[in-house]
Parts: sequence; C-alpha cells; structure tokens
Amino acid sequence: MSSCLFFIISFFSILESSYAIPTSLVLRSAAPQINWSNCTQSDAPGLQCGYLAVPLDYSDLQGDTIQLGMVRISTSSPSRIGTLFYNPGGPGDEASDYLFGVENGLPNFSPALLEAYDIIGIDPRGVGLSSAIQCDPDIYNERVSLFPKTESEFQELLNYNVRLGESCVQLSGPLLQHLDTINVVRDMERVRIALGDGEKLNFLGRSYGSEIGVRYAEFYPNNVNRMALDGIVDRTQSEINTFNDEATAYENTLNQFFTWCNTTTTCALHRRDARAIFSSLFQSASNAPIPAPGCRQTGDYACRSDVTGEEILANVQGYLLFQNATANYPGWDFVSLALLQASEGNATLLSTELATSNTTWQYPTLAIGCQDWLHTNSLSALLYKQSLANIIAPLTKGMTQSYYYQAACLGWPAPTTNPQKPLNQTALETIPPVLLVNAQHDPSTSFVWATGVQNLLPRSVLLTRVGSGHTSYQLMGEAAEAIDDFLIGGVMPALNSFVYS
Repeated sequence: MSSCLFFIISFFSILESSYAIPTSLVLRSAAPQINWSNCTQSDAPGLQCGYLAVPLDYSDLQGDTIQLGMVRISTSSPSRIGTLFYNPGGPGDEASDYLFGVENGLPNFSPALLEAYDIIGIDPRGVGLSSAIQCDPDIYNERVSLFPKTESEFQELLNYNVRLGESCVQLSGPLLQHLDTINVVRDMERVRIALGDGEKLNFLGRSYGSEIGVRYAEFYPNNVNRMALDGIVDRTQSEINTFNDEATAYENTLNQFFTWCNTTTTCALHRRDARAIFSSLFQSASNAPIPAPGCRQTGDYACRSDVTGEEILANVQGYLLFQNATANYPGWDFVSLALLQASEGNATLLSTELATSNTTWQYPTLAIGCQDWLHTNSLSALLYKQSLANIIAPLTKGMTQSYYYQAACLGWPAPTTNPQKPLNQTALETIPPVLLVNAQHDPSTSFVWATGVQNLLPRSVLLTRVGSGHTSYQLMGEAAEAIDDFLIGGVMPALNSFVYS
C-alpha cells in the first residue's frame, strides 16, 4: 500500500479502538448510573471511559438494556462552566474517536472549550464503544449498482439488500430495530440525568449531530441550555426535496472545486480542463472499472481492487468536505491528485473502503439511516430520481448520501420509525436561542437546509461561512471562534452575520 493510500483512507476510516466495552444485551439496572474508569493505564489526566445501561426499547422500560459507551475529557480549570455533549455526525461516526484524538494531539476542540467544559462524546447506540451493530462483511463487500436501469438490476439490488439486512438481524438481534435518532435523543437525556449534577444540556453537534440536537430540543425543550449546530440537516423536508437539495449542493461544490483548480497552482489539474477530466473519468469507469493497484483486500484500510463510475461519484463527495486539509480529513489538493492519477489509470485514491469485520462504521451508517429516512420501494421511483438528477446535477448524477439511503434501504428488515416530518413547533417555542452555522457551498448539508431550520427554531441565529466545505468548527477560524463565544460566554452573533474562515 502506498503512503498516499494510507493517508486518504485513514481520514475516512473509523479506527478500531482498543477501548472496548461489551456490546451484548445486559440485564436491566435499578437506576441509571455511569460507570467511569480509565480507558487505559496510560491515559492522560482527565480522560475517562464510561458506560451506561439504557433501555433497548423505550416502550418496554422493564425489558432488556443495551450499553452506551462514552468518553469524557474533564477540565481542571476553576472557570469550569459545566458539561458539553458532542456528536461529530455520521450517522455512524464515533464521538469517542474525536476525544481520543485530543489525547493524541489533534485539535478537535479549541483550548478555550477544553478549559471551560468537561466534554462528553457518546457513541450512539449501534456505534463504536456502545452495543454495536454487526453484519456480514462478505455480503456487505459484494458490489451491486445503486442505479438500476432494468427490472433484473432492481431485483439484484433488492436481493443484496435483503441478504445484508438478514445478516445484520442474525448477528445484531433486536438492536437493529431500535436505532433511530429518537432513541439516540432519549439515550442522551439518560446520560444527562445520570451525571447527577442537574445541569441542562450544553451541546455541540456537527452534521447528523445537528439532527440529534434539533430532536432533543423538540423532545426536551425545558432541558436545553446552550446548543450550537454546525452543518445543518433539515428533517422536515419531503423525500424528494431532501434528494434535490443534497444533489444540487454536491454539484455546486464540485463546480466550486473546478473553479478553484483553474486559479490555484497546488491543484494537480491546474491549467487543465478539470470538468472535462472528471466527466471523462466517470464515463470511463462506468464502461469498465479503473484499476486500483495500491489497494489490498484484507487488513486495515482494505479497499476495492478497482473503481466504478458510481464509486467515484460517491467518494468524491466525501473528499470535497474540506477545501483545506484538517486533522481528520484531506483537502482539495488531495482530490485533484486522486482525479489526476485515476485519469492516468490508477484509481487507488478513489477506491471504496471494504468492511473487514462484523463491526465497522459502515453498518450503523446504513442501519440508522434506514430507520430515519424515507426511501423508495420501486424501480420506477428510482428511475424518476435518476432522471431528475440528470437535470439538476448532470455531473454527479444525484449520487449522495440521500440517494444512497433511497436505494440501499430497499428491503431493509427494520422499519422507518423516524421519517421526515414537521417538528412540534409548540414545544420549540420555549427553547433558548440556538446557534446554527453553515457554509454557503456545503457538499453534504445544503445551505437551503440551514435556512429552513433557522425558520423552525425561534430566536435561532444562522452564521454563514462564506466558502466551501462541510461544517466549520474544525477549521478553527472565525466560525469556531463564534461557536466558542456562544458556548462559553453565551454571546450570540448578530443576525445575518458572515465569516470567512
């Protein structure tokens, strides 16, 4: 494996952690209590791992429980404000990884925030240190098109989805039926109560974490203190509008990337027609997969031996998340290098990561999404979206996370228990002001979603970052300073404010 391959895939992998917490169902406990202990013998001061038993099924509080795993970084500062809950997104991202990253020197939180708060990262049910979803990696790694054109291709996709889902049921048991964000919100409330200090919730949620925050505010409006949401998901949109908005957001950001390449000498495609190269690359890979000779099919960061056009579209969306490289993600320089190498016959840097065990990040990403997002149930519905995408997103064909759930959740064994729907506006009338942050050109969470959620949350303020990329806090620029000012001092930006970093 080349060093470049390790670099890119390591950014998009959820690292297998040695801080394991048992994932089986456990006996119900009499009262909620978090069991805190050192994660390892060499932990930095203030770093602890904990777990809490919560109901598997909140309609059966006397039934089986599962375990929530979490990590806490405690502050020793006399100016400590309280506890801040953090979710990095996904669904399926491990909050614990981001807190472990701080111990390893990654700037995932500002020094000011680490001084002001104890920060808790809960791995949502099904994820990471918590009772985990398990599926068959051999089935998961089978290649099937998410863009069927014929009835036989549709049946092939459906058959794959059913077999994968059945493997998850066999390995995960009833947990697979109880993964939606409503359960995640109830779990977070259990943790807040179990801390025992009576504090209201302080919360920083990125991307999918914004959905957790909004639903928490809807369910527990009287328990919200300070909430900052970064990269906003609008769960009130219809199925088709959700698809439209993300498809156009990705297409828009890709066009921003082409413009950047034309004006930036560090782009590997500088002074070349990046748009034409991208289009030609997609067509070539659709006709015959492009080899990925740097990939191996076993071990950490395993990836496919070749790359299809669909896979290029799916992976480039993820690679466009940040224009400049961050501690956890590559930047656009890397995207341009990946496209250049693929155009020369080596698509290693665009290859899709393979699942290598029964518990990887890919499974909860799918399982949670299938319970949270309405999805299609027919070939005609998928063909309609494909046709629409050719109009609104001719370069990227609508290949987004929203479309992924449309196709990958067909035949899923767990029902959609938390579909898109209007929020309880009566409940939200009582919440304190919420800070919303979104980039203008976000390839994943559309700026349209951010403005929609602003209209739904009374007294909320939307801070706009001029530029591209998905979420803003980790850039540690003006947007991060504004988030810190709000979470630490309660200082809200003025309405209609803009920042540039």
